[in-house]
Amino acid sequence: MSIRSLGRDNPELDEIVCYFMRTILNREKSGILNLPLDNPLTGEPARSFLDQCIDIYCQACAPELAALLLDTEYDAVLSRGPLTAQQILSLRVIKELTWHTYYDEDPYTYLDTTESLWGQKAMQYSWRTYYPNLPSEAIKKLHLEQELAAFPEEMRQPDNY
Repeated sequence: MSIRSLGRDNPELDEIVCYFMRTILNREKSGILNLPLDNPLTGEPARSFLDQCIDIYCQACAPELAALLLDTEYDAVLSRGPLTAQQILSLRVIKELTWHTYYDEDPYTYLDTTESLWGQKAMQYSWRTYYPNLPSEAIKKLHLEQELAAFPEEMRQPDNY
């Protein structure tokens, strides 16, 4: 079952997921030196919230402090006024991906568990750029060896992050 089949889809979700895939790849390559990445979101409150969350991410706070700050920022946005379910979903996804991509020992598995949120854009990006750039142990853990080997080389975009 996917988020789309539940009627909770919104166009920001793919942008958010792809942003965090790119963040993981950049962090793998050079730590947090090249972060934050350009924010692809245009709608509020998600755009501002992503900026706030990534600022917390880049400060490399202790996990307990980061959790407190992320929760506080999330609650502050919710308290400003009525939001749609789709807007709240975007905010929650940003908050969760911020936390898990920084503090999990294995951010790849967590991100992969969110696949039911992914639309066509995120799926394409994952196979063209994200998965091919993951460390071999992550590829094995996600059981992607055969699928990646079968994915046409000419369709890959390994430097697109």
